[in-house]
Amino acid sequence: MEQILNILIADDNPSDRILLKAILSQFGHNVISAVDGQDAVEKFDPDSIQLVCLDVKMPRKDGWEAALEIQRAAGDLFVPIIFLSGVADPIALSNCLRIGGTDFISKPYSPALITAKLNAIVRLLVMQKTLEEQRDAMSLYNEQLVHDQNVAKVVYENITHSNCLKDPALSTVHYGTHTFNGDVILAAYKPNGGMHLLLGDFTGHGLSAAIGALPLADIFFDWTKKGFLMRQIIPEINARLKSILPANMFCSAAFVDIKVNNKSIEIWNGGLPDLLFFSQQSKIPARFESKNLPLGILPPDVFECQIDPVTFVPGDRLVVFSDGVYEAQDKSGAMFCHSVLNPLYEGEIADDRALDWMVEQLTQEGVLENPHDDISCLSVRLDSNIGIESPDHGVPTSHHEAPADFSFEYLLNADSLRNTDPLPYVLQIITTVPGLSSFSSQIFMILSELYSNALEHGVLGLSSYKKSSSDGFSQYYDEREQKLAALKEGYVKISVKVTSSGNERVLALYVEDSGSGFDYQNISFDMSSSELLYNRGLALLDQLCHKLEFSKGGRGVTAYYHWQVGQDS
Repeated sequence: MEQILNILIADDNPSDRILLKAILSQFGHNVISAVDGQDAVEKFDPDSIQLVCLDVKMPRKDGWEAALEIQRAAGDLFVPIIFLSGVADPIALSNCLRIGGTDFISKPYSPALITAKLNAIVRLLVMQKTLEEQRDAMSLYNEQLVHDQNVAKVVYENITHSNCLKDPALSTVHYGTHTFNGDVILAAYKPNGGMHLLLGDFTGHGLSAAIGALPLADIFFDWTKKGFLMRQIIPEINARLKSILPANMFCSAAFVDIKVNNKSIEIWNGGLPDLLFFSQQSKIPARFESKNLPLGILPPDVFECQIDPVTFVPGDRLVVFSDGVYEAQDKSGAMFCHSVLNPLYEGEIADDRALDWMVEQLTQEGVLENPHDDISCLSVRLDSNIGIESPDHGVPTSHHEAPADFSFEYLLNADSLRNTDPLPYVLQIITTVPGLSSFSSQIFMILSELYSNALEHGVLGLSSYKKSSSDGFSQYYDEREQKLAALKEGYVKISVKVTSSGNERVLALYVEDSGSGFDYQNISFDMSSSELLYNRGLALLDQLCHKLEFSKGGRGVTAYYHWQVGQDS
């Protein structure tokens, strides 16, 4: 194993020092000489020295003292130290190893022994370097993962929490094992009164849940608002999940349709634990077991919906929970479904206390301290007035209804700018707005121009003059990559807001950077101009957008994109 090392040797004996240097240099290594321990400490550079050889007995500072100071200077870096000694005193040699020495070489020097020890040191250094690279890669991956989870969590909550979970008839419990929860609870009022409910449990945890949660929520809310029936929505969700999820991923779910006009509910259970229906006419709750496969497993042509109908009177209650409760283990190792939940199944727990009681049991058995699965519970107090007084009730069903106004913000720091391309994520969120997906190409063009200007000219401070020639164009992007790789501070903030008024829809894209800004008052919006390419980009934005607004000395720009209901791209 060949590797050229930078080696620092310290020996007060000139002949021994010169001999060792000659031997090491013969093997191709770079050698730096020091006349004593103090000289060695002064010449040691942890960023360039890979190996240190110290004579034990030296004036001013002996080898042991020098070794301790060199180790302090090296900090977390691993720099092997080999001690040189002309005596074979076992105590002295053991002391060399005790204070952190890697090995020792006895005088007079044997080239064969030095070669063998150097090869061993090289193998050790290569192994250490590999471990450090793996550690750094894992650290970077973990930072990226945490960042992505936080972003996905914001997106997830913006979409899945845009519902009526605050309705007084509903009670929920939601605990996640990760930053991002693999369970989802959705609730939406129906146009004719009543409510649709869905509790889903995706396989896996963390970001994997985002793969299915977003389209699931999109279909659930959009189709419910447009007046589709539960038996129409479920197959559509299944088809969408089947088309996008990997083969080993699916969503166990329960879908509940509350029909206030005839005081009934319909229950679809696909892979979740039994739903519990607490009727005032019976002490023991009725159990609705799973009669369907989870969503995303069967192809559309063989998917079937087996639905259980049941009537209710005001005051009855329905309780749904995920596998995180059913399969949780108590302190004795028994699953909740075989031990803790028995009083609930036997009707010994009041229905209005069911969720609080389950949380108490989960806490008492230590499950919430170290959950092995996401935990979600939903309780519904059934009533014939659910959804009747909701803000959505009475809104005419239309395929061109206005999207709900919403906004979100995406902030990227230096680490994120180096390692993340936010445009696909942001565009995916924006195009979930009904009607806006038809203009995805234009939106992407606007967003990419705003972001590239903010990153390249704002954060990185690049000048577009270099792009005036083909060679300069290549140099420009080489410089871009170099500056981006070395970026230590800076940010780009992307804010998105969708508003509606009548038939008019407005998408406001605001992008802000940490740069020094620019003179936006003298921008040419003439597409025929041969000026800077970023001016041409802004000219394109000026054509695509209804309006461009600059702020903060050019560090911030807002692009307004208007479209109307029924407008085609």
